[in-house]
Amino acid sequence: MKLKVLHHDKFKIAATMNGTECEVEAFFEESISNSNYEASAEGLFVLIERIAKDGLDGLSPHVWHLVDKDNKIYELIKGDLRLLFFKGPGDLLVIASHGFIKKTQKTPDNEKNKAIRRKKQYQKDCDACNIELVDE
Repeated sequence: MKLKVLHHDKFKIAATMNGTECEVEAFFEESISNSNYEASAEGLFVLIERIAKDGLDGLSPHVWHLVDKDNKIYELIKGDLRLLFFKGPGDLLVIASHGFIKKTQKTPDNEKNKAIRRKKQYQKDCDACNIELVDE
């Protein structure tokens, strides 16, 4: 599995890739180009920078929380935008699965299931020492 490094400081923030495509990067680009979500997308990226620098502990529970207890999937929140992620080992703190626009109170099951599938694939590839970090 390839992981695209989105930001790094004390911790690395990475996103899963599908071949050469990084869905999280595409999500940010699409959100920034939409005037309705531009500020939220920029705010979400600022949160990623803060996490890379200080970790998750300093963040308010209003901007991130657990959405699937059994699989330890978390949600980073800014406006209507959501970024699902799971924690990685060592300095690879956050592995973003994908982003979406939240339209209901509850995180949709299909979005959680997508993140769960990616986490399971990550764990399988990690166990096989088949993780490649792409830092461009």
